Amino acid sequence: MSAAAQIRATPFHARTAANNPFNRWTIRNDFTLAADFGDVQAEALAARANIVLTDISWRWRLFVEGADAGDCLSRLMTKSVRALEPGHSIKALWLNDAGAVRGAGVVARYASDQFLLVSAAPDMAWVSEAARQFSVSTRDATEQTGGVALIGPYAEAVLKASGFEADIPSLAFRKCFWRGLDVTLSRWGEQDGYEIWCKADDCLILWDCLMRAGAPLGIRPMGISAFDILDVEAGVPRPDRDYRTATDGFAATPSPESLGLDSLIDEGHLTFNGYAAWKDARRSGQTTLVGIEIDSETSAPFAALEHSGAVVGHTLTSVHSPALRRAIALAQVEKVLAVPGTELLLRLPMSLYNPELHSVAARIAALPFVKPAAAS
Repeated sequence: MSAAAQIRATPFHARTAANNPFNRWTIRNDFTLAADFGDVQAEALAARANIVLTDISWRWRLFVEGADAGDCLSRLMTKSVRALEPGHSIKALWLNDAGAVRGAGVVARYASDQFLLVSAAPDMAWVSEAARQFSVSTRDATEQTGGVALIGPYAEAVLKASGFEADIPSLAFRKCFWRGLDVTLSRWGEQDGYEIWCKADDCLILWDCLMRAGAPLGIRPMGISAFDILDVEAGVPRPDRDYRTATDGFAATPSPESLGLDSLIDEGHLTFNGYAAWKDARRSGQTTLVGIEIDSETSAPFAALEHSGAVVGHTLTSVHSPALRRAIALAQVEKVLAVPGTELLLRLPMSLYNPELHSVAARIAALPFVKPAAAS
């Protein structure tokens, strides 16, 4: 959060506040969000076994518009968007000049000359400068609209009960006229759920309708802490939570491979910014992203990992997974050791109730730890 940042409430704040019995809040992208609604573990389990509703209005949403918007974004992104049809999307990165990760997100094509970029972290100056060079415009829609995600095996059932047509595939989206409101239904997330976006003034109507439709199925609101558990279980690193983006144009880290994001790069797309530097750095990269299972119920974020007496990496976000009944973490480790089953030693953090430094066994696990429950 920047020193001059103004903390904002999302358009769903009135409803999330009413359901937040312990008044627990946190900040993402300068928006105040419910950390949880009373029970983080139960919320994470409900997303796997039942149905949850969670506020995702904090995600950055930027329209890029103009005749050359496709060329601009294809130059910026690690995948070309030129062949995208309206109503479809891709996931991609954008890199700095040194080939390090500046951002990751979804690019959705609304029309021949209109695209939407959705990301967990804003990068307005960089994208706006690229747009200026192609004589296209940018329009930040983050504060004008709000969004929620429905996650869980009953997500489709709740949508249908609310009056939506839910038959859209992954990475597609559809603009709808729903109950007199203009909304967009998308499937951009990693949890195999649905997102519903609408104007800020319509958000409370949307929330109330979805909660009423989901009541017979046991729907419950989910806070950002449980969402972090789902992210780690799915093997998804996030900017400003797991890594600092390369906003310095000459920074060499983080590399896509060190974050397990190389699948978001099309090697056949030769003209994206940072391509040559990324190609050169790829040959010498030493670390990669893995999962870590910890022989403890205590999470260990940003802790050292040892093998044969030497530090070989460190954890990123670490959580207690209710689905796996153990602490787990995302981690960056040396590539030569990135084999599931490799035994490591992890130093647990000290705390008020555990003031002594001690180590526990840990092992590398394949990602994802747990596959999302398919919506039905």
